[in-house]
Amino acid sequence: MWRYWWLCFMLAGLLFATCSAHDENDNSDNDFDEKNVLDEEEKSEKFEYIPPPFQTPAIPGSPLLVDWFSNRNAIGRKWFISKGKKDNVEDSIAKFNGQWEIGTPSAIVIDNDFGLIVKTRARHHAIAAKFNRPFKFDGKPLVVQYEVKYEEGQECGGGYMKLLTEGIEVLEEFTDKTPYTILFGPDKCGAKSSILFIVRFRNPKNGTISEHHAKQPSKSVSTYFDDHKTHLYTLIVRPDETFTVLVDEIKIMSGSLITDLEPSITPPTVIDDPTDKKPENWDEREKIDDPDAKKPDDWDEHAPRKIEDANAVMPDDWLEEEEPLIPDSDATKPSDWDDSMDGEWEAPKIDNPKCKDRSGCGKWTRPMIDNPNYKGKWKSPRIANPNYKGKWKPKQIENPNYFEPHPYSQLQPITACGIELWTMSANIIFDNIYIGDDENAASSFAEQTFKIKRAQEAAYENASSPGQGILSKLVSATEERPWLWVIYILSILIPVIIIAVICFGRKSRPVTPDYKKTDESHPDDEVPDLVGDDDESTERSSQEPEAHDDNAKEKKRTPSGSPSRSRIEKEASSGEEITNGNNNSPKVRRIRQRKQD
Repeated sequence: MWRYWWLCFMLAGLLFATCSAHDENDNSDNDFDEKNVLDEEEKSEKFEYIPPPFQTPAIPGSPLLVDWFSNRNAIGRKWFISKGKKDNVEDSIAKFNGQWEIGTPSAIVIDNDFGLIVKTRARHHAIAAKFNRPFKFDGKPLVVQYEVKYEEGQECGGGYMKLLTEGIEVLEEFTDKTPYTILFGPDKCGAKSSILFIVRFRNPKNGTISEHHAKQPSKSVSTYFDDHKTHLYTLIVRPDETFTVLVDEIKIMSGSLITDLEPSITPPTVIDDPTDKKPENWDEREKIDDPDAKKPDDWDEHAPRKIEDANAVMPDDWLEEEEPLIPDSDATKPSDWDDSMDGEWEAPKIDNPKCKDRSGCGKWTRPMIDNPNYKGKWKSPRIANPNYKGKWKPKQIENPNYFEPHPYSQLQPITACGIELWTMSANIIFDNIYIGDDENAASSFAEQTFKIKRAQEAAYENASSPGQGILSKLVSATEERPWLWVIYILSILIPVIIIAVICFGRKSRPVTPDYKKTDESHPDDEVPDLVGDDDESTERSSQEPEAHDDNAKEKKRTPSGSPSRSRIEKEASSGEEITNGNNNSPKVRRIRQRKQD
């Protein structure tokens, strides 16, 4: 039984270690000192959350764009709201009239920490900002990183960012039609949730533009839209033609620009000849009607499928003079019935009681049966087409627009970023935007902003709902480690099974006395019958009192309390004389006889 309890302790220890590891993973690299918060929480059961002041991050390197929205007047100076319209839609919904604001979230976890907020729902929103300098894909990686928080969750709407292709001059003209080179970020509508990474690529041979999408991760991303938490989205596109997508600094997608985008950027080497035409006499029909077949003379196409059964007769109890439904004689005209408005009143119909238990009432008609002469419309049988040539395909030629793909260096330069979305939810917060060419700088910026914010969001949640702390940790741990559900279930199930076995699994049994080995007889001894005892039952019964007393001294007890036959045979074979009692008993005679044999 101790093994079961030992297993329970091991599972509990693993569960505790998992929760501790999850907390450490979230907060290990956090420069913010949370010790004071934890000490205050231990001192008082009722914890009042006090948001720490915002700490201005240090910006390493020279990013293209970085903004934590400390300037609440940046709209109209750095960020410009679109004044454009959508094409081919009604004027009432064509305008980008969604409202933007730089402000604080509903729950303030860090004092004076502001973000760019979508304030309206069911509207088109568009806003854009210029880079410090153009970015050309000529040797350094591109890093795009920003936070999104859906305070109200998300039913249908985006949260992605567009990196606008070089050429846009007036940011107020930014719309959904403005050319972009890369689109990246979260998007959801209904049950479909995704993290988009789209490359808009220009063919260097013919100048055509095509979109290429990264494959979605196998893991569901719906929690990013529904958990009301801040999430960090990071895209890294490298000169070696690879890309990586991270959420909360955890990789969820990666691949090659050449092989892992759909459709592939690499054009086909051969294509259909656009000038090739199918010959007029090309027959693609595999089967045709038999031209020699003719409709038989006796084939009646007009014969009905059903006919009356000529052999049917009306049942004897059928009442033709009675109607199956009759007016209800007990019904009365409603007092508010107006003949001029409602028409002439008629009593409702009820089943005719005279038709009860009869085959039917009213006019009798013969039932319909299948027509044995029905054949339907005649059709000629089908035969193989002797002129069949197969499915025609145009001939293949070399693709004149084929090029050797080097996607990264062939991407068009970018000069600005824009957020363009339609949403059915308000209060979407964008914050801590970093766009540059240094992966380490982006990671450092995240440590100074995102990690502190997530730690404070967790502290705020624990303060507002202290009873939900451990449960939320257990559930959130499974988001990255689904196998933990097995540990949780076993941790509950195994103790329940052990308790059930201990309490209900054993039944009481009579205890069999374990006598000490001795030659003395006990009340519960059963003397086994030896071979031949049945033939001497009469003699044994007459000598039973004496024989029982004498032989009992010679029998050796086994650990279970029954006499040992092997001891009797051993004593007889060793030549011991049985002198007590009747030496001529049947058992003694048999033993002596075995010895002589």
